[in-house]
Amino acid sequence: MNTLTGTRLGAYLVLAWFAASRRRELARPLLREQLRHQVFNAGVSALPVIGVMAILTGVTAVTQLTALVGADSDLTQRMLFLGLFFELAPLLSALVVVARSSAGIASELAVMNLHDEFTTLRRLGVPAADYLLLPRIFGLIIALPAVTACFQVFAIGSGWLATAVLEGRPLAETAGRFLDLADPWLALASLLKSALMGAAVGIIACHHGSSGKGSTQAISGAAIQAVGTGLIAVFVVDVLFAVLVYALR
Repeated sequence: MNTLTGTRLGAYLVLAWFAASRRRELARPLLREQLRHQVFNAGVSALPVIGVMAILTGVTAVTQLTALVGADSDLTQRMLFLGLFFELAPLLSALVVVARSSAGIASELAVMNLHDEFTTLRRLGVPAADYLLLPRIFGLIIALPAVTACFQVFAIGSGWLATAVLEGRPLAETAGRFLDLADPWLALASLLKSALMGAAVGIIACHHGSSGKGSTQAISGAAIQAVGTGLIAVFVVDVLFAVLVYALR
């Protein structure tokens, strides 16, 4: 088991190095179009789910906190920023993207592998790894921070509204107090965390989708491995950032 884990980690790192070293290839028109397609699939199409989830999360967080500690505007605003804006927004956004995109990317690549499309692309003179893997990895790196930012806007907006209603304060005052307590560096860190989560999810999904055996059983296996390992990677990145923030603060 340890050998298998080490082998997979090594494969993930190799794919990460490949993506970083070949990122300039995305400037080519063919790959740029694929990148836009992947960003749309992973990001734009997820916005309805993200919007509803964010609004409900913001309202729920404020109502539960108010029920537990009472009407304490400063505490509510701190919890909205640290708990919801910095912590939950990137995490929940990543979980949605993993659920929607990881299995799709892995199974799509596994089907291509089954039909030997990698070899076909090479025969046509198209670098298969560049064309199939780079747009998917960088599509998630771009899409997940964008999705997270939308989640943050919807969640904080609904949280402000719930706070204003429950505490009887003007909405502008509630928003102003939140902005006074917010740390811009942590806001940037939340987007960086999302980008790293997107990279991890994309690398894992691409690895399992492209490296499986050419069989129908490998398709479902690749999807299961991509989702399961992607979820673990998301939580690992989240914990590492939490430890880093705690150490720096």
